[in-house]
Amino acid sequence: METVKPWLSLDSTGESYSLALWRGPQLLAECSGGQPRQHLVQIFPALDLLCRQSGLKPGELRAVAVTGGPGSFTGVRTGLLLAKTLAQADDLPVYPVDTLEALAANAVEGDSVVAGLDARKGEIIWARYRVRQGLPSLLEPARLSSPQEFLDSIPAGSLVLGSACQAALPGGEEVRVLPADLWRVRAVSVGRVAWPRLQAGAGTSWPQLRPDYVRPADVQVHRG
Repeated sequence: METVKPWLSLDSTGESYSLALWRGPQLLAECSGGQPRQHLVQIFPALDLLCRQSGLKPGELRAVAVTGGPGSFTGVRTGLLLAKTLAQADDLPVYPVDTLEALAANAVEGDSVVAGLDARKGEIIWARYRVRQGLPSLLEPARLSSPQEFLDSIPAGSLVLGSACQAALPGGEEVRVLPADLWRVRAVSVGRVAWPRLQAGAGTSWPQLRPDYVRPADVQVHRG
C-alpha cells in the first residue's frame, strides 16, 4: 500500500466525533465536535469540510482507520458506516481500532494504564495496557465490571482515564486519574495506533468490519 498517500482516522463511539487526516505518519489536520445522537447528520459534512480545508478530496484517500467499539450503539454504527462508505466507494483497506486501545493511547506513556468507559446499566468496561510513545500493549483484556469491582481491580501505580471515572472515581494515592480532557477518544490517537498496522498492510476489507457494542442494543424487533 502507498502509505505516503493521505488517509483518514476517525472515532464516533462517544458523545462527539473526531476526524484526522494524515499523510504517512504526518498529521495534516483534525477536527472534532458534534452533539449526542447527531453524529450521522454531522460527520459526513465535517469530513467534506476537513478535506477541502486540507486541499484533498475524499476520493484521494488510501485507507481508513476507525474505532469499532466498545461505545454507544449509534456512535459505533455511524463510524463504521462512514468507514464502510469510503472503503466501498474507492476500494480502500480499513484498519479497525479498539476504542479502549485508542483511549489508552492518550496517556502516551505508562507501565499500567487503565482505560475505562461508562457502559451504563451500572457497569464499566475497561482494559489495562502498557503504553510506550502512544502505542498501547494489552496487559488485561476488556471486561465488564461493577463500579466497585472496577475500583478494586486497578493495580497500584496505574494511570486511569475515560468516562468510567465519572461513574467510579478512583481515589487515594495509589492511582493517578489523568485530566478530564484526556478522557475522550481522539482520531489522532486512533491514527497513532493504526499507523504501524498501515505500514504492515494489516488491514481488512469493508464487508469484514464488525462492531463491538459490548451488549445488544436496547431495541427489540417483534415480528407478527
